[in-house]
Amino acid sequence: MAEKSLKSVILVESTGKARTLRKYVGRSYLVMSTDGFLKDLPKSRIGVDENYQGDYITVRGKGKLFAELKRETLNARRIFFATNPDAQGEFLARQYCELFGVNPKSHCRIWLDELTKENFKAEFEDMRTIDENLADSFQAKQLLDKYVSHKVGEYLSMKIWRGVKVGRFRAMLLKLIAGPPKQKVLTVENVLTPAALQELAFKELNFSTARTRILAEQIYEGINFESGGYAGLITYPHGKEISLTAERREPAAVQKYLSEHQFKLYELIYSRLTNGKISATYELDDVTNDATLMATLDALKVDWAEVYSVGIASLIKRKYITAEDSIYKVTALGERVLDALNGFFDEVFGADSYNEISAQVKEIAAGKAEKIPVISNYCVKFNEKFEEAIDSLGEGAAPQSEPVIETDEVCEKCGRKMLIRHGRYGAFMACSGYPDCKNTKPLLELLDKKCPKCGGRLGKRSLNRGRTFYCCENSPQCDFATWDEPQTMTCKICGSTMFAHKFKDRVPMFYCGNENCSTRDNHPVNKILEDVKRRVEMRKARKVKLAAKAAEKAKAPVKKTARRKGVRE
Repeated sequence: MAEKSLKSVILVESTGKARTLRKYVGRSYLVMSTDGFLKDLPKSRIGVDENYQGDYITVRGKGKLFAELKRETLNARRIFFATNPDAQGEFLARQYCELFGVNPKSHCRIWLDELTKENFKAEFEDMRTIDENLADSFQAKQLLDKYVSHKVGEYLSMKIWRGVKVGRFRAMLLKLIAGPPKQKVLTVENVLTPAALQELAFKELNFSTARTRILAEQIYEGINFESGGYAGLITYPHGKEISLTAERREPAAVQKYLSEHQFKLYELIYSRLTNGKISATYELDDVTNDATLMATLDALKVDWAEVYSVGIASLIKRKYITAEDSIYKVTALGERVLDALNGFFDEVFGADSYNEISAQVKEIAAGKAEKIPVISNYCVKFNEKFEEAIDSLGEGAAPQSEPVIETDEVCEKCGRKMLIRHGRYGAFMACSGYPDCKNTKPLLELLDKKCPKCGGRLGKRSLNRGRTFYCCENSPQCDFATWDEPQTMTCKICGSTMFAHKFKDRVPMFYCGNENCSTRDNHPVNKILEDVKRRVEMRKARKVKLAAKAAEKAKAPVKKTARRKGVRE
């Protein structure tokens, strides 16, 4: 039998990019996705020692993928890294060098500003070594942010309760949301930067910053043009400036290959770049929304494009702010966080301090500054404020548990008040008469959206690990339940609530919640929802089976095993 020929391996961090690059390489190359970080700083502890070195551990759930990548790279002819052309991509490439035994000073790095076949060939022939300075610049910011957010979390766990934490950018963002809008005009610069694209898409297309980022990544990572092959339409959307690829495809020529939202964004980008780079000005309403926050951050000269959407999502998830009709308001918990920070962290969490660190991170990338001194200098100032905050708590301060909240709802079994408690799977309601009465039920945050099955109000249930579940207020009489987020818009055909099914690497799929609506005929979401339902039923059946086995085992008599001769006790 002929000996199997060895292949060279190209590692990237996303499935979309891997799919595109597979079309550009021959059979002697294997393109694999790492799906981002394989090792990262731990979430449950600080992960940064006193010398500001990181303790990187395998990302939860990546064990099998990591093992598979090791098998494929073990006997590879060569290993190359085509991670994103930025500081994080450079850090990942350096990390992969360490994990898979590649010399970072070898020519192993493929820098792809655009994903087209011609550009890939050119960059593949002109591979470079790992830029240690650029990788260090990302790591400096990562270690600093992790150190600060964990330490602030220690203070807030004693001042408020466990689990309350906030980082540098999110603290600044929360404070901006709490204050009245200061900027009445949003001016989009004439160069199409990532921030300018997010601002334009918000005002012209009503796209959230998160949607714009996802769509831009998709049209960068490659579109399937069928017989025309795979190719990206724009250069890397998280660099300094966005432009069209060398092929400069017109929107009309690619429309049939794009989704509706992909086409709208690409048409906006194409129009902006081909009709002259002219600044745009928008008058803003007197409310706190994405536009006013973007304008305020621009005025403060804060580099927000890569962290804004994640920051807003985190503040909403932690219930520090609410978002009703795209207007942000600080909650009572958010106010408590701000009160706890005020007077201690104003300077280190201010815009000037944030901009100063951003400038120093750029100096690290340029080789003009060292990673550890930049982290140390900031953390020395921060620790002074941190110690003042801790001292203000007094001696014996300890982390607090989230308080049990009494509700007006009455237990239907014993008539006593129901309490809001927190458990393994998130918040729930329990009778105050425990242990005499063990009645519990899910905690639902009622929404102004109708159940498509019975017309009752939909309820939102927040679970641990950031997951959110939606069901009818009339449960269990009404069995409607979904993981998909209900939308403010309703179906144009039947008037039922619309839902958004979200994907990891694609834009959300919108659909009517009414299964009998004509819009659901042959809708691709039907198969997805059927698969979800089937998996739920399988899990239920498995639990019943395991419970039956456990009960049977408990009833079975214990058999005594005879001791063999010659075996010592």
